[in-house]
Amino acid sequence: GNQLSGEIPAELGNLANLGRLWLEWNQLSREIPVELGNLANLESLDLRTNQLSGEIPPELGNLANLRVLYLGDNQLSGCIPAGLGDVPHTDLGQLGLPDC
Repeated sequence: GNQLSGEIPAELGNLANLGRLWLEWNQLSREIPVELGNLANLESLDLRTNQLSGEIPPELGNLANLRVLYLGDNQLSGCIPAGLGDVPHTDLGQLGLPDC
């Protein structure tokens, strides 16, 4: 909730030791960068309540340590990638998107 705007920088995918990425309640737009799928140590990703659009990158389904994923209140489309259904704490059911 810091009034951030613009795109989520793809370079965040280079932060190999990042455990939590919370960018909720901002005005971030465009698509979720596929590079976030490189964050092997990521446990929590909260991107809800922004202006993100496009599909959820399938690469996020490879994040084996992910335990929290909130993407609601955006304009996401497409389907929910395989692997994300195993994340214990999500709001994916509220997105109204089918499984891939």
